[in-house]
Formats: sequence, C-alpha cells, structure tokens
Amino acid sequence: MQCGVGLSIEELAAVICNGQIGVTTVGEVRKAGGDVIRTSSMGDHGTLTGLTPEQINNLLTPTIPKPK
Repeated sequence: MQCGVGLSIEELAAVICNGQIGVTTVGEVRKAGGDVIRTSSMGDHGTLTGLTPEQINNLLTPTIPKPK
C-alpha cells in the first residue's frame, strides 16, 4: 500500500505494477476502525492495520485504471 501526505494518486501509483488500483483515504480507513502506519519500503509505503480483509476490500473497490 502506498501513502503520502500531499501526494497525488499519480505520484503514489508510479511504483505499482498493476494496471488497476484501489483508492481510499486514511480518514476512511480510520472511520472503519483501522489505521495506516507509514513504513519504509518501496516508494511511500504504508501498512494498513486493524481491519478484516473484507473491510479492506470494501474500502478499495471499485478499482480504477492506474493513472499514467
């Protein structure tokens, strides 16, 4: 998962290889009872915690084509 304050979807998606991406906000994650923790990895990586796979899926669908 990519996250970054003040970064556009295009900037965050630049390191993602998939053709489709799911998009949400930290606010929506927290509203659902989870949290996002910035972690070091490729790009502006974050770890989503405190939600079930179903809750995460609901936040990230529908997907959109990866911006170019």
